[in-house]
Amino acid sequence: MARQAMTEAQVQARREQILDATMAVFEADGLEAVSFRRVAAHLGCSYSAPYRYFASKDELLTALRARAFRWMEQAMLEALAGVTGFRARLAALSRAFIDAALSHPQRYALMFFELPDSDLAQRSLELVAAKRDSLDVCTQVIAQGEAAGEVVLDCDPLTASHLLWAGAHGIVSLQIAGQFVMGRSAEALVPTMIQALMRGIERDADREVGARPGGP
Repeated sequence: MARQAMTEAQVQARREQILDATMAVFEADGLEAVSFRRVAAHLGCSYSAPYRYFASKDELLTALRARAFRWMEQAMLEALAGVTGFRARLAALSRAFIDAALSHPQRYALMFFELPDSDLAQRSLELVAAKRDSLDVCTQVIAQGEAAGEVVLDCDPLTASHLLWAGAHGIVSLQIAGQFVMGRSAEALVPTMIQALMRGIERDADREVGARPGGP
């Protein structure tokens, strides 16, 4: 009897199961341990089964990177729930980003891992969308603060959100590398980072109004 064709929902559900297994292998034993055979063993299926859903290991890892960005997006969205006020929401975003990264450093590193000798990351619509949507959480918070009159920006919201990510990423990287000295820590530096960011992105009332950097 011919195998019944799977629905799109069933295919997507199976892909998610494979990605769950891949993430488990990756976080337990590192990137070098990830293989279709290991993933299949984790799932209890034949080693060739995952190939029906991912054509290559590079494709599997690219989808896993998209999963990591979606994880960060969800962490930030959950942190924003019930938080009001522009500065409070910006602080909640920053802390959520840093806390998520420090609690799962391997998963965080996966967000920025690039496959050698491959342009799949640039061609993957799934990964491109996941990157865009995770950054857009920050961009929307900043844009909403500007629209509500809580902040007058000296740059566009997208530029401001990139600066926020750059600051948070720097704190995470230094904390993971154990490079903070003289009592400094990620938790202690977040409020100061937010203050510095605000000074950098807010328009100086005494400055002549003109085209803002990064704006249209």
